[in-house]
Amino acid sequence: MIQHITHRTGAVLASALMLLLSGCGGYGSSMTSTGGLAITISPATATIVVNGTQQYTAVANNGTTYTYTWASSNPSVATINSAGLATGVMAGTTLITASVTLSGGIYSMPTTVTSNKATLTVSAAGAVMGTAAVGRALNNALVSLKDTQGHLATAMTDRNGRYLIQADGLTPPFLLKAVDNQGRTLLSFGTGAGVINIDPYTDVMARIWYQAQGTTPEAAFANPAAHPAPAAAAIAVLNRSLVGFLTDSLASQGLNPVKFSLISTPFTADHTGFDRILDNSSMTFSENGVLLHEALSDSETEIRFAGSKGTIIFNTVNHLGTEPELKSTTLMLPAAR
Repeated sequence: MIQHITHRTGAVLASALMLLLSGCGGYGSSMTSTGGLAITISPATATIVVNGTQQYTAVANNGTTYTYTWASSNPSVATINSAGLATGVMAGTTLITASVTLSGGIYSMPTTVTSNKATLTVSAAGAVMGTAAVGRALNNALVSLKDTQGHLATAMTDRNGRYLIQADGLTPPFLLKAVDNQGRTLLSFGTGAGVINIDPYTDVMARIWYQAQGTTPEAAFANPAAHPAPAAAAIAVLNRSLVGFLTDSLASQGLNPVKFSLISTPFTADHTGFDRILDNSSMTFSENGVLLHEALSDSETEIRFAGSKGTIIFNTVNHLGTEPELKSTTLMLPAAR
């Protein structure tokens, strides 16, 4: 009988204690006070010059205005002050975050919530830089740049696939290629100093450009004057077409397809954002064109060439709906110059 009474007394005390904890903001309250909080900073990607600035904003999904702690992953590239204003220090790339520390629970244990990582690229005057990646960074790859006069400049990528080439005195547009230690070659091009990424999509853009001109990237590297890289208008047309193929996937990764450039939008080879799209993309080349497949949106695009020079046909099939959706587009590329 004594044992029975003692057991019930313990149960009553335990119940009373749980009630007390609940009323005082115990474990359950602690979980709900910070659970689900997300912080989003913008812009997600940005490029500034040395000594230039970029203002960042942070928004919490619960509508509360917090005082954030801002941080730059590489202060030697860019610093950021308590108001979210970043300043470029030297050429390179850094990741910007905002965080807030909250307290809750019976012990008021602090909990830190950190935002998404925004990529900030700092460009030196006259420098070409970017990321070389295939869903993983191209580490220790040789990046070669040729200008319209045939002048050559080179650099090696770091472990994050980033490179920087001083292009002072070189005449754009530029043709670039990255060759890694496995013999993989990727192409890209750009109209001047700034960000020029090198990845499978820029490679497709370059190869279909030269094939539509009746030549090859190899011929262009050997004689850029005779086989020039595309000017800004042609690059814009190619970019719009391929970004159109990736619209759903870009949006799913929090990227704005309207503003996204396959050439000049900075990204980090960390399997998130655009790099996740690279992880889920494949390209098959043939004499008649190229077949693209992107698994996130389950889309395929066949790119082939019409009889007239500079004419490209895009046939895209989206398999996500109940029935495959086919869209066909014919492009007339502007002349190189």
